[in-house]
Amino acid sequence: MNIQSLKQVWRQWTRPNQAVESFRSQRSIFLSAIFFVIFFIVAIRAITIQVVSPSADILENLARRQYQTKIDLAPYRGNIYDRRGEPLAISIRRPSFYINPRVFDPTREQIKKLAKILDMPAPKVKAIADKKSYFAWLARKIERPQADLLNEMKIDGLWEISEPSRYYPSGLEMAPILGSVGIDNNGLSGLELAFEKILKGDNLTTFRHRDARGKPIYSDSILASPEKTGKNIVLTIDSAIQDIAQTALEKGLVNAQAKSGFAIVSDPHTGRILALANHSNGKRFGATQDESQRNFGLADTFEPGSVVKPLLIGKAMDAGLVKMDDVHNTYNGFYREGSIRIHDDHGAPTMTTEDVITHSSNIGTFNIVRRLGAEGLYNTYLDLGFTRSEQLLGISGQSRGRLTHFNKWAPSRFANLAFGQGIAVTALEMVQAYGAIANGGTLMKPYMIDHIESAEGGMLEARSSEILRRVYSPEAAFKIRQVLQKTVDEGTGSQAKLTEYTSGGKTGTSQKFDITTHSYSANLRIAGFIGFAPVSDPHLVIYVVVDEPGAKTGYGGLWAAPVFREIAEETLRYLNVAPDKVVAKDIIAKGTPADAKTRSQTQQ
Repeated sequence: MNIQSLKQVWRQWTRPNQAVESFRSQRSIFLSAIFFVIFFIVAIRAITIQVVSPSADILENLARRQYQTKIDLAPYRGNIYDRRGEPLAISIRRPSFYINPRVFDPTREQIKKLAKILDMPAPKVKAIADKKSYFAWLARKIERPQADLLNEMKIDGLWEISEPSRYYPSGLEMAPILGSVGIDNNGLSGLELAFEKILKGDNLTTFRHRDARGKPIYSDSILASPEKTGKNIVLTIDSAIQDIAQTALEKGLVNAQAKSGFAIVSDPHTGRILALANHSNGKRFGATQDESQRNFGLADTFEPGSVVKPLLIGKAMDAGLVKMDDVHNTYNGFYREGSIRIHDDHGAPTMTTEDVITHSSNIGTFNIVRRLGAEGLYNTYLDLGFTRSEQLLGISGQSRGRLTHFNKWAPSRFANLAFGQGIAVTALEMVQAYGAIANGGTLMKPYMIDHIESAEGGMLEARSSEILRRVYSPEAAFKIRQVLQKTVDEGTGSQAKLTEYTSGGKTGTSQKFDITTHSYSANLRIAGFIGFAPVSDPHLVIYVVVDEPGAKTGYGGLWAAPVFREIAEETLRYLNVAPDKVVAKDIIAKGTPADAKTRSQTQQ
């Protein structure tokens, strides 16, 4: 082989393979295309940000994402005030602590100390520390001394932040009315729940920052403003009157050895609720709610007993069926007719209509009310507001009365209804009906919200009194007031007599129905008294109920009337109402209606 042949062989051996060259060419084109697409996307994004939409906000937001994370917190709720501007529920800032579980790594001893400070089981602290996240709450809305102890531990990954928390200056006293909120400031009961949309503000915001090295820096600055804060609610409740009622009620329940009770104070001319006191000496069988939070005066229904007698007789008077001086056969205290058995504690052969009310005769009341007939009695109860939604205040947990339709009544049921058994009523229904007696015959809608205002205090919505209908003539209302004053001065309500003011009212004691025996209990009673003062110009209607007095004698005149007396006396003095006993005697002697003009004192 010559040199020329060797060169030819060498060229063939070293000549590039066409397939390999083709692959290399295709790979170069593919990589070039990828680089071009990436470059194109970056260029378009840069043009969009810097040329097409040169917004400072966009640039700022993009930069902020690199070093901070937003954290939402519970909102600042609006405040609740009494009618004179005293705070009843407000929002304050309290310390909370959160962790970054990826940084938070406490020792066993530190976990024990944390558990002791927070009154929390150590395993729970350990479980929070072991979470696979970047954020977890360790403790929320704790006391300042606890927060100081946590800060002194100086554990990496544990930070403090301030959160809005609900505070009730009056403590548990107003809890049945105001209700409560949850850990995230959401309403759970009472006014807090009923007016959640009004009270709840917008969520607050804080930020978790990162420095240039990515280390977290936490800020507790909360961006709050009046626009984010909930609206305020101003009640018709007067804190001073509420304190008077609460103190008198608690003392009365102790004296009566009673299970629970309530007292409602209202302005009969407007329907405003001025006080609503509740108290319990323990949990009741079957109760699912803490008794300190239970609003007996709004949530419970019960048989009212004799307090309904003047209401029904007043309607019979307006219907022309009876006069105050009519004489009725009361059968010496025991009446029997078919399945009907009626007994009087104060037996007499006959009584006038006035005496029937004054001495609370069941027999006399039945003989008067039966003239209304079943349908008439049924409509009378409805006309006075019983079992209707007119008395509802819009508060969660509130009930309304119950009454079976008259076409289902047996004769004995009608007899019981004549003196307040066989019907379930609420305290507010009773206050509403007696308000009509006190104000001259007009049924007013009760209400507890005076107005709603902005966070800055500007008026947004004002509530006002609402007349529902006339249920008594002025003459009938006046005559019933006269007799109810006599009931206090000479009859069963003597314990409700005031020292400086005239008062009128009616006792009511009803047996409780025992669900175990399916009959009325011989021992369990509800003792009540409802009345008004002064008689010449009623400023107040007050209803007191003592549930299951433990004393042997459980009558309303003995246990509820003294509570009424104390509340009425002190409240009238607080309102600067002039004593009226001499004035009232002069007015009553004339024998004409004395329906006074609406006062201004209780309308402030």
